[in-house]
Amino acid sequence: MSDKKTRKASIEEDDSETIEVVFFKSDSCAFCPRAEEVIRETIENFGSDVFTLKVINVSENPEAAEEYGIFALPTVMIGGVSVTGIPEPDLLMKMVLGAKVLTKKKDESE
Repeated sequence: MSDKKTRKASIEEDDSETIEVVFFKSDSCAFCPRAEEVIRETIENFGSDVFTLKVINVSENPEAAEEYGIFALPTVMIGGVSVTGIPEPDLLMKMVLGAKVLTKKKDESE
């Protein structure tokens, strides 16, 4: 298992852009609080300069879920890839790494 500090350093060295994590929840969702807790715990290991967390409460803003094509809750979206349900920390990390690779390829092609 890799050291958390080593993983943090390697992601920070890739580039200075932050990765946007979008979390969709609702007031009536029984699983949303636990999903949000897992997401926050996972991204807190890296520090606030690596991620921006955007929480969208679809109870207050149902149009936002429709804009993103979200039909089930809880859903987390990173780099255009979404997962519904309570995410596993390992899966979140794979999504983050995928988003970093896509961002890097996009920057190189410009």
